[in-house]
Amino acid sequence: MLTRRAASSGVSPMLAAAYAVLIGYGSLYPFSDWLPAEDMLAFATAPWPRYITRSDVITNILVYLPLGLLLAHALRYRLRPAWSVLLATLLCLGLSFAMESLQALLPERVSSRLDLLMNGLGGLGGALLAGLLENPPGPLRRVLAQRRERLLPGLAIDLGLVALGLWALSQLTPLLLSLDTATLRRGLLPLWTPGFPSPFNWLLLAANFCAIAGLGLFVSVLARSGRSVALPFSAFVVAVLAVKIAVMGRYLALETGLGAALGLALAAALRSAPKPLRSVAGGLALLAGFALGELEPAVGVFFSPLEPFNWIPFRGQMHNLASYSEILSLFWPFLALGCLAAVATKAKRRRLAAFLGSLLVLAVMFGLEWQQQFIAGRHADVTDVLLALAGWVLPWWRRIHIPRGDFHGQLGRTHR
Repeated sequence: MLTRRAASSGVSPMLAAAYAVLIGYGSLYPFSDWLPAEDMLAFATAPWPRYITRSDVITNILVYLPLGLLLAHALRYRLRPAWSVLLATLLCLGLSFAMESLQALLPERVSSRLDLLMNGLGGLGGALLAGLLENPPGPLRRVLAQRRERLLPGLAIDLGLVALGLWALSQLTPLLLSLDTATLRRGLLPLWTPGFPSPFNWLLLAANFCAIAGLGLFVSVLARSGRSVALPFSAFVVAVLAVKIAVMGRYLALETGLGAALGLALAAALRSAPKPLRSVAGGLALLAGFALGELEPAVGVFFSPLEPFNWIPFRGQMHNLASYSEILSLFWPFLALGCLAAVATKAKRRRLAAFLGSLLVLAVMFGLEWQQQFIAGRHADVTDVLLALAGWVLPWWRRIHIPRGDFHGQLGRTHR
């Protein structure tokens, strides 16, 4: 059995390096029309930007937060905690400084020391978060104790919780706060005002129903035998929707609320079904919800011109918060599907399952993206295919420990 140090030392550096490459790609795209290298460092002494938007600040922090977390996680067994946080932050600042310097040579990009500062804060926040997860304070320790008590052990289960968190973030992005006292009344207006702000959308209702039902079944599969998570999950969904209204200043569409209620009801009705059945049903529901969302025409653009397939990865992504919401919406369903499949597959068949699943994800996603060329307001993008594949592959990276009898034991009993 791998030691904790050996098990973690290989994955975090690889993920950190891959994420750093992605930052470099997004920061320097389109890699053309380079200017002479005369004032690469002028941004460091230039005046502060005259106008600072919350969107830019949040974007620059969020981009580097995962990198700081991954770097600190990779360094925590080689250095003392304080030194790992400091070095991870300095590495994030170094990468940001290099990107800002090179962006000065690109006419389509703007270098700014404010971006450098926010990137550094994001790296520091991620590094501190890694330390909190390693040595959690009292409240967080109690939360982790509940995780160990209610849910199965293993990396796939932890990644499943990450997928659940990414779903919540995809609902709340762009994270622009609006604490208006009239926000709640305005956000609930569509629930009792038919046709506001747009006509009833049955496809959106079906997509929300499938997504919440799939998530509910997915969470129930992660639970230990005899442990119900229906009530905590329902409270979590209600809390996310409430924050979306009260804080984010958005409307709660009738399709969203009704779809969530029906999805929670179905997940609760199947909570006593065998785990293999819940696993299959949850996976199919997640995939159906995603497909319905992908094939839905964009609101108000039925007469807009169709757009060709984009073959350049991440073109237009990573530059605003709306793009992050799109990235999260694409990534979390396939991360959840990968976790479900990894938990349900026996050890000797995992390589084959991972490979065949990758081919299936590629085929399904490419088919969905290709179809978007013929849907008004949609953008067919190879980036979506790559994000889905990355979400599927991630849970298969390391050996996953599943206690005998929790999942495969139920599988055996269902076939007796």
